[in-house]
Amino acid sequence: MATNGSDIHSSSPTPPPSPDTRVVNYPPNSNPILFTNFSVLYESPDRPDQVCKVPCPWPEFECAHDVERRIYQRLEEHPNLVKVIEMDQYGIWLERAQYGCLRQYYMEGGEATLQERLQWCEDVASVLDYGHGKNVRHADLSGRNLLVNADKKILLCDFSGSSIDDQAATIMAEDGYRHPDRDEYTAPTIRCEIHTLGSTIYEIITGKEPHHGLEKEAIGKLLEQGQYLNASKVPLGDIVRRCWEGDFNSAAEVVGEIAECKLIRSPHGPSGSTRSFAGGWTNRQGHNSKVAPPYGVLRSE
Repeated sequence: MATNGSDIHSSSPTPPPSPDTRVVNYPPNSNPILFTNFSVLYESPDRPDQVCKVPCPWPEFECAHDVERRIYQRLEEHPNLVKVIEMDQYGIWLERAQYGCLRQYYMEGGEATLQERLQWCEDVASVLDYGHGKNVRHADLSGRNLLVNADKKILLCDFSGSSIDDQAATIMAEDGYRHPDRDEYTAPTIRCEIHTLGSTIYEIITGKEPHHGLEKEAIGKLLEQGQYLNASKVPLGDIVRRCWEGDFNSAAEVVGEIAECKLIRSPHGPSGSTRSFAGGWTNRQGHNSKVAPPYGVLRSE
């Protein structure tokens, strides 16, 4: 809309910046593309296949960023860990994943065969176990922090606020993923990590969060009461349940169980067939307490 001179002169003067205004130290010739809990992601035409993760300029966020740097330095490389190109005065330069995060991929209609999803589940459990072996705990595992690259490989990312060397994490998983016991998730413990892994496996297989269609606050209360989604009709559903119930002592055990399921389960169905599933909320004794809406359709190979 055009303005005249009187409009300009009658306008209020620009207020001085707030004393708490901070400036992000971002790379030159770059633009922000995503805001996360602690950071801002920037892209640059000079580096089209990379993104730079820059901390928000507050001490607690910069501290979380420093932890992430330490974690990437310790983890080095893993086939299912996002690749770090370099770390400089601006932030952490990461290899860009073509399809973004897994949750976004599904929301935008991305497809995956059952065999691909089973492989993703095994890969996520594997890289999580790798981190545990390095005394790193992610603390916020879900489809938000898994990337899908051009080869449709799954990559774990985002360690801002994670735990290293038994230091308490400054981030926690979202409702439906986070262990209901505060003592478990504040560390977080291995039991908590495997709990979030179970929910993440559910999300990978179904394309939906385990609490899809319910309010976040309601999900937290259900889990505190020991009421979990009945995943028995979902591929790997028994593994999901056991993750939630604390039956596994390590992510490596989950890897082994998924590998066995892949061997005994044929991923091939009749041409053009689909596998659909729905569940209800059950408590740990198996009694149905509330039926949830259908959770979608899984495409077979």
